Amino acid sequence: MKKNLLLIAVAMLFTVAASAQTYYVSKSTGSNRNDGSKNAPFKNLQKAIDAVPEGSTIYVAEGNYFGTLDKGNIPVTKCVKIYGGYSTDFSNRDVLKYRTMVQPNAASNGTASGLGTMIIKVNNPDGEVVIDGLLFDRGNSISYNVRGEGKPEGVECPMMNPIGTSGKGGVNLDETNVLTTETREIYLDNPNCNQVTIRNCAFVNAPNYGIAGQFRCKLIIDNNIFINTRMIACDVFGGDGKTNMEVQFSYNTVLFTWTRLKDFGDMGYAFRYNNRTDSYVHHNIIGCSAFAGLDRARTDTPKEREAMKVTTSEHNMFFLNKRGDLALPGGGMFMMVNCEDFDDVERLTEVAGCVRLTDPSILKGKINEAYLNGFINASYKETLSSNPNSPENQFRQAMGMNQTGTMTSSASMFANRYPFEEALKMFGAVRGYGAQKP
Repeated sequence: MKKNLLLIAVAMLFTVAASAQTYYVSKSTGSNRNDGSKNAPFKNLQKAIDAVPEGSTIYVAEGNYFGTLDKGNIPVTKCVKIYGGYSTDFSNRDVLKYRTMVQPNAASNGTASGLGTMIIKVNNPDGEVVIDGLLFDRGNSISYNVRGEGKPEGVECPMMNPIGTSGKGGVNLDETNVLTTETREIYLDNPNCNQVTIRNCAFVNAPNYGIAGQFRCKLIIDNNIFINTRMIACDVFGGDGKTNMEVQFSYNTVLFTWTRLKDFGDMGYAFRYNNRTDSYVHHNIIGCSAFAGLDRARTDTPKEREAMKVTTSEHNMFFLNKRGDLALPGGGMFMMVNCEDFDDVERLTEVAGCVRLTDPSILKGKINEAYLNGFINASYKETLSSNPNSPENQFRQAMGMNQTGTMTSSASMFANRYPFEEALKMFGAVRGYGAQKP
């Protein structure tokens, strides 16, 4: 009897301890003067992260959270587990219904600091970070072409301006002098912990990268969507100079990854296999990359380390990647390979079950057709105009010098904002591949 009472007492102590490590955040009902309990939640996610003890779990209700005083950044500086998608009273969780947004406005561009909308920088070798059910969207804070250039029929806005160029933006594209900042939606500032898990999240309208940076832990990126990313949706690499780090990139849907510049010259990948990193890539949908779906062009040194690196591509689905499904070094800048030939690629350690989407109709009503059509037909051109009879050019011609002129360039489409509501339709679009419904 005494033994049973002791076990009950111990169980109660564990229950109290577990309860003490759980905190709540609600934009609509919370206050940063509260204690973070279920009945008195914090108002701001950043306040919760800063206030709670290491190892805590944070439940976040629907609302838009993008930093203290809406400054545009959320630094995660301790090992915590953050779960979004809760109703206001925390009685239900549905990531797509009760949306926990990280959707900065244009004004936040002037106050944001650091390299990410969310920055993960922790130092606890035994700890774990979880980001689950947060919906990132920078579409309202990006600068778009003020003259309306690069806007295919049916697409809601013109093309994205170059980084650092002022243009129009905001929810209704009626704000002026918006300045795009080169910001990742999640930046890994070399977190040193046991594991970082990023799951059931949306990364939409990223002006730079979706997830990028270096890490010293096991990294799991699972069941997310990446829609309309400039440069690379996932570009992560091990931050330990001695041991390869492991990343698992699985059940993600990656669509419309654009190149670095509007000339479609470089970058534009869904996933990059990086140095000092063992990469396990499986069950993803990788489509509509402006350059290539996967990048395996980087080589570790010394050659013994390159030989030990694990890079896999298994049971992934590919479609409409403009140059190819995989970029390798060689032949000028790159050698491009389609998924049907992955078996012959020695740089891929394990290959199995990669397929091409053969029935596009399964995406009807789920992918924005105007955006897709604009992407398929996206083009870039340069025009040089020169007057050989101008006094300057006649003088140059007499001296054997090159003539001068004016070059103009244009793109029919480049990183245009994707409708956020429609991006969420890609959760569960294809059974068995890509992000499933959270």
